[in-house]
Amino acid sequence: MTNVKFPTDFLWGVSSSAFQIEGASTEDGKGLSTVDTRKVKEGIADTAIASDHYHHWKEDISLLAEMGVKTYRFSISWTRIFPSGEGEVNQKGLQFYDNLIDELLAYNIEPLVTMYHFDLPQNLVDKYQGWLSRETIDCYEKYAEVLFTHYGDRVKNWISINEELMVMYSQDFNGIRNLDEKQYKKAVFQMMYHMSLAEKKAFKLCHELVTDGKIGPANAFQNIYPATSDPLDVEAAMNAEEFLSYMLLDLSVKGKFPENTLRYLQKENLAPETLPEDEEILKNNKPDYICFNYYASLCAEVYTGLADDHMPPFFRSNMYRIVPNQTKSLSEWMVFGIDPVGMRISMRKLYNRYELPLMITENGYADSEELSDTFEINDEKRIGYLQLHLLECSKAIDEGIPLLGYSAWSFLDSLSGREGFSKRYGLVYVNRTDDDTKDLKRYKKKSFYWYQNAIKQNEFIVDEGKKNYDNK
Repeated sequence: MTNVKFPTDFLWGVSSSAFQIEGASTEDGKGLSTVDTRKVKEGIADTAIASDHYHHWKEDISLLAEMGVKTYRFSISWTRIFPSGEGEVNQKGLQFYDNLIDELLAYNIEPLVTMYHFDLPQNLVDKYQGWLSRETIDCYEKYAEVLFTHYGDRVKNWISINEELMVMYSQDFNGIRNLDEKQYKKAVFQMMYHMSLAEKKAFKLCHELVTDGKIGPANAFQNIYPATSDPLDVEAAMNAEEFLSYMLLDLSVKGKFPENTLRYLQKENLAPETLPEDEEILKNNKPDYICFNYYASLCAEVYTGLADDHMPPFFRSNMYRIVPNQTKSLSEWMVFGIDPVGMRISMRKLYNRYELPLMITENGYADSEELSDTFEINDEKRIGYLQLHLLECSKAIDEGIPLLGYSAWSFLDSLSGREGFSKRYGLVYVNRTDDDTKDLKRYKKKSFYWYQNAIKQNEFIVDEGKKNYDNK
């Protein structure tokens, strides 16, 4: 048994994103975003209602206060502020987040605001081809200016863009749905580059407009082990980690591509088009911290041409082949395994490379859950997952890593992009299914109470040998 303790200023939190919980997708002047217009599988819920946070926000913040969190990471919907992504500001949208932020602060909960979490305004895709154009950079810059000017007196901690890697590859998120495979393969890197330029402009504006403001990116860090000790597998793991994790973070922090990655993109004719004046923007504006999302680790082996069509597009490359980590526990939804130690390894890698404070902004356990007859959710597996990952947070702090805080994913059961409400991460159960919105009532899961107590005590006891999330 281990007694796990945290510093008194540790930011215990939970996370969410606008399109996954808010609903009200066309209410009070909100415009359509790419996640609203994407094709949704039959039988899966869409963004119209989601968890209906838009109408339950006061109740939900009361639950956050009851849980005792120190910070709440949420995103602002771009199209709630600018329905078309540009033009006139929607005052009702501004007011919604005014209410949210003021209520959080009334409970002494620090807002951690993600400016852009997958929901690009559809109008910017229709009018400018979204992130393929520099016009969208200008629109994002204006959006950032409005956020910092309007909310910067109350919000001091910001996240620029959530998981650029997902945006650049996912047509559901970036909205580019009319290119053939060859065109799209090159387009993803142009979108990535333009997002990086937009992010740098947000860094600059935040530091200029928000007194004591801090800002950073949120990337999904892919911690990758070699599948074997064969040197070619070791090299493949290095290539994969550089491509999937360091490429974007190097742009965010250093303002340039990793050299090996850049040469690969040039060789494959995938390198984005740039302008000479971009270099100053990229080099001179830096983040204050790095937020990262972590769920599991991966393995890589040398690429031999074997089919990997079942993998997400960013895992398919002729530089490496991603394979399951056979040493780690699997569950129904955690298909790449579960590796708490890998999160501490990720922190070490990140701090050694960038020497910036870190925040974990997503980490959680997915399960399929139903209310019992007594209206309870006994989610012991989620508790076990959280315990062992938070243990690694404590160890990382003891090793000298400046870890500012941890926000579990997620606060509420929320809309999963591909699995709807059959895949649940929440510490709070939302009473609905994909095909029946029921009463949308909130029920605290057992993990809610466990997390509440850990925050209150600023410590907990864990049995390191007991893996409650194991499905083996």
